[in-house]
Amino acid sequence: MSLLAAETFSLQFDNRRRRRKKGPYYPRRAYLCYQLTPQNGSTPTRGYFENEKNRHAEICFIDEIESMGLDKTQCYEVTCYLTWSPCRSCAQKLVAFAKAQDHLNLRIFASRLYYHWRRRGKKGLQLLWKSQIPVEVMGLPEFTDCWENFVDHGKPPPFNPSKKLQELGEASRSIKRRLEKIKSPFVDLETGLRSLQLGPGSPSSSRSNLR
Repeated sequence: MSLLAAETFSLQFDNRRRRRKKGPYYPRRAYLCYQLTPQNGSTPTRGYFENEKNRHAEICFIDEIESMGLDKTQCYEVTCYLTWSPCRSCAQKLVAFAKAQDHLNLRIFASRLYYHWRRRGKKGLQLLWKSQIPVEVMGLPEFTDCWENFVDHGKPPPFNPSKKLQELGEASRSIKRRLEKIKSPFVDLETGLRSLQLGPGSPSSSRSNLR
């Protein structure tokens, strides 16, 4: 498999706020690293995509998995590390993909949130949660896993990897808080619906009262 250059990982998965007039400007592009792991213990399949013209990395990923002709009697764990969380359009396509490939257990981790202050950005994230596709912010364990499995270590990087990973892990805390705020209305609604379903007269409610 092709691997990311260390500098590409450092620049593109950077989740810290940009500082004005500090270093050269570079566009923050969309990259997606995926790991497909069969539950029978076979060797995982890994790869990565970046946005192409008129084609987002998520769509490239979907097309790649669909082209593999996976055994639908076999279950697979699929973990994706993204530099940006999916836009609403990609979220819709990921939901359709997950429904059609119900033998896959898809998990998404994002370094940064894409237009999280806009309604469309929030709706895309909430659509994924509603469809049982977990979306979380990358923390130190995810950055470390991404660094170890998707980056070319053929030559020493122009930075201290341990320090870089620690910085990314620390910066992810504020992004996680933002994500929790976006999730909270959906989580509150889901909790409320569950409470209605488990009313005082329901068997499940009676059982829970006995605990």
